[in-house]
Amino acid sequence: MTTPAPLRFRRNDWLELGLAALAEQGPAGLTIEALCRRAGKTKGSFYAHFPAIEAYLSALAGHWRETFTLRLMQEADRGEAPRDRLLALDRMALALDGRIEQGMRRLAQLDAGVAATCAAVDRERIAYLEKLHGESRCFAPAEARALARIEYAAFIGFQQLDLGLSPQELHDCYGTFMRLVYPPSFRSGPRV
Repeated sequence: MTTPAPLRFRRNDWLELGLAALAEQGPAGLTIEALCRRAGKTKGSFYAHFPAIEAYLSALAGHWRETFTLRLMQEADRGEAPRDRLLALDRMALALDGRIEQGMRRLAQLDAGVAATCAAVDRERIAYLEKLHGESRCFAPAEARALARIEYAAFIGFQQLDLGLSPQELHDCYGTFMRLVYPPSFRSGPRV
């Protein structure tokens, strides 16, 4: 599928195009030829922004990290209470296109630079969850770390398994998880 191209295709346009290609076609959609065809642009347009496909894949992984991790954490941090931040993070994470996450992890199996970015993202996400669970004052530090790892493993697992769950069903699973883990005093308040 060809996307209508803006008059001037910027670096960020190439990166957004790459995320869409990754979601629809997986790593196979990330060749220079396939990207140029999808963009309706020449290879010269691509090379004006990226000297080689390796540089593009590195930039794409960085863009994914920024949009799928760092921005979510920044947005969640607008809440004050740990519970509010956890719920905001949950809502935003469930709204993401899981196919992009799946595609990035498949791409990581083929490219060491992307694999390093994925590993860094995993560490950042777990550390952020650990911080929120720690700030809840419901868990000792070791428990907050373990809970963050378990919660993140469930998040990644839901993406990798095709359970046929809707976003609402995934949200309900997370709500059940929260009810099982946290005491009633933490859980009180309106759910999103």
